[in-house]
Formats: sequence, structure tokens, C-alpha cells
Amino acid sequence: MEKPSSFIKRPQKTRYLSFEPDLGGWNNIRMEFEIMVVLAAATGRTLVLPPDNPLYLLNKEKENKHRGIQTFFQKFDDVVNTISTEDFFQMEIIGKKDMPTDEKNRTRLMSSLKQCWWMAKHDHSCVYLYEYLSQVADMVPQWHGEHHCLIMDDVNWHKSANSAVIDSYGDLTQEQQIKKFCAKRDPIFYNTELHDVTHLHFHSHHKDTRLLVHYYAFIYFTNPKIGNYYKRLVRDIVRYSDEIQCAAGKIVKSLIEESMGRYFNGAGAEAGYFSMHIRRGDFQWPKMRISAEEWHQNTKGWLEPDDQHLLYIATDESDRSWFGKFCFWLEILLIMHCEDYSMLDSFLLSTEPLTKHYKVRFLDDYRKLACLDDLDPNFVGMIDQIVASKARDFVGTYFSSFSAYIGRLRGYHALSNKRMFYSHPQYWNETHSWVYPHSSYSAREFPLGWVGIEGDKEPNEKEFY
Repeated sequence: MEKPSSFIKRPQKTRYLSFEPDLGGWNNIRMEFEIMVVLAAATGRTLVLPPDNPLYLLNKEKENKHRGIQTFFQKFDDVVNTISTEDFFQMEIIGKKDMPTDEKNRTRLMSSLKQCWWMAKHDHSCVYLYEYLSQVADMVPQWHGEHHCLIMDDVNWHKSANSAVIDSYGDLTQEQQIKKFCAKRDPIFYNTELHDVTHLHFHSHHKDTRLLVHYYAFIYFTNPKIGNYYKRLVRDIVRYSDEIQCAAGKIVKSLIEESMGRYFNGAGAEAGYFSMHIRRGDFQWPKMRISAEEWHQNTKGWLEPDDQHLLYIATDESDRSWFGKFCFWLEILLIMHCEDYSMLDSFLLSTEPLTKHYKVRFLDDYRKLACLDDLDPNFVGMIDQIVASKARDFVGTYFSSFSAYIGRLRGYHALSNKRMFYSHPQYWNETHSWVYPHSSYSAREFPLGWVGIEGDKEPNEKEFY
């Protein structure tokens, strides 16, 4: 990947960027991590990798609940320098910064550098470690993804804060572009003060400084040539590991082979499978938790119901009967107590399950084929995302960052946004038109993250179509 001429002057001294993993689910953690990687790469900082910790819901291995974020990604040391928290302490903290005066607290701090737990009073406390880093860092930005946007201006970044912008890359002036990008958020201009500090720490697991936003909707490079470079970097470098990719590839290949010739349109046979992401578990948007019957009713206009059509379902619902094994005894009971059989027929029609209308497949159906038992059990969600993203048509759950990332992966694959849908009628065609990033930024992905990024110009609506 050819890198544009850097607009950052590299100081002789090594500078660091440390951060605290988001306390939400995996895709919230990934979103924040992408921001940190891009910031470190763009500003020449060494990224301090957090200690292994129990990532939320990624606890499928009872004997070892700790994971490092980097476990799930391919190595990218060639584009971003990284260092472990333990090595960072040895090089930059011990002997150079004030340590806790109390011996017990010093021991707690030092014992949390490799592995830590999200409990304030734990002997290996992530909370205590990050509170300490917030105190000794040279700068702790008070930014929030919904309230602030970071402006990386290759002409004016080195000037004083909020200096006037003058250049134009396209039809709008930089001032207009920044206003459009930030919308109602306050712009923060990258400047000398930010650039020169040795240790920049993001206290980002706190709700007041949470960065729950896509990197391309938070960081704005006023030079689109540079911005597109970092979008390609995330696409090509900050990607799931080869183990995850290969396991998913085996499943995708099998699904395509099984679905060959099953779909027919006016132009002839069209191979492919459908996919859904049905979010059922820990989800803060209750109105998005709809029944299996509602999933069928809300999507049958797009997914051509046919019991021979292959449907792959990515889900956190462990009860497979929820998807359609209609209760035999309930049906008998209804027949015995229902004199109006037309009413019964109407009821049964309204409760027809997904498995009645499609040939349904789940990740576990490919456990042996993809050698899932030989992999980290916490890879399953990432494998699900890749498999779902390669489908001919995909239906997701709105407000789910899991579904949202599948949409971005489809954009990377150059699959049409008009073949992605959402299950809730209010949002069913959200991805079918060009929409600039807006609040709530994490609810979905936006085409600005993948459209036109091979070029040197600001992506626009014309390229989307």
C-alpha cells in the first residue's frame, strides 16, 4: 500500500498512545480500536496495547477468560508500532514517573500489566491501572464520539488550536467540509500541543469520554488523498486474522455450492444464499427484538420465500426452536379448541416460522467443515460476520454494531447497498441511499467508509450509485 507523503513532522523522541478498551460488546471495542490504530499511524505514535482482560461476552473458554484485542486481528506492526503495557511501563514509567506510595497499591499496579480484571478492588485491577495512567499521562483528551470530531488538517495542523482553514479539496471550502462532517459536534483541531506530548492517554471506558463512533465518522482528514489512504489501511490491514478468514471462507464456499442454481430471476439462474443477523441477547434496544414470525413477515418481500432457498442466520439465540420448530402439542390444542378452522388457518399462517420458508443454516452446522473446535471459541462471532457479509442479500438488526459491520464488509466486497436490509419496517432501506454520517453514529455504517477510497478525492453520492 503506497503511503502518501506524510504531513506529520516526526519528533526524534518516541511518543505513545494508550487507551482503555470500551466496556461494551466486541464490535464497540473494535470501533474504538480502529480509531486508536488510525491515530497512532497518522501521527507516528507507538500504540500501547492494553493488558489481556475479560472482554465483554467473549468468555466462551472457562479456563481462560482473558484476551488481548490484538488476538482477533492480523498483525499490522509494519504500519503501526506497538508495545505491550508491561514493556511500556519498563521503558517509560518505572523510574520516570511517581509510583503509588503505598506498597500494596504498587503491587496491585504492577500485577495488572499482563492481565487485569474490570473490578476496582481486584488485586489485578484494570480500573486501578487506567486511573493511574490517566494521572501520569501528559495529556488525557476529554473527547466524546457523539459530541466531538477530530480534524486532521495537513496545512494547518501545526498552528495554534482552531486556526483558520484555507485550502479547498473539491467543491466546498475546508471550513464548509468540516462543518458538514462534524454536523452538531464541536471540532477539535489536531495541533502542536496534541502532537508534541510524549504520552497521550484516552480515558475512553468512561461514559463521558466514550468513543463509540466509526473512525471515519470521528477523524476527518481535510486532504481526501490522506483520508482515503487510512480508510484503505483499515480495510486491508486492520482486518480479522487469517484463522478467522479461512474458517469463514470454507463455510462461504460450502454455502455457495449448496445454493447453486436455486435462485431464478428474469435474467436466469443466480447462485447465492441469503443471510440474516438476528440479535436476541444482551441488547439495549427492545423494540428491535422482534419475533421469528415478524422477521418473516417483514422480510418476505425481499428474500423470496421458498423452502429450497438457503438462508444463513448469524445469531446469539441459542434456542434453535425459536426459529421455527412449531410446537406440536400447541397445534393439537388449538385444533381441539377451535371451532372456526378458518381462524385457525389464519393463526397458523401468522406464526409460520423461518424454517418453514427457507432452508436454514447456522454456524454450528459447519463446525466440522471449518474445524471450529480447533479455533479460539471466541472467534465465532467474527466468523459469523464474514459468512453473513458474503451473502447475496443480507438483513440485519438496526442499532446493532454487529450488523453494521457486516454492512461495511459488504461495502468492501463491492456488494450493492441495495441488497442489504434491516428487519424493522422503520429502517428497512436505510442503506439504499447515500447518507453522510450522523448521530447516532454507531447505529449503522455509512458509505463514506468504503465508497471511492481507491482514489484521491472526497467520496460522493455519484460514486455510490
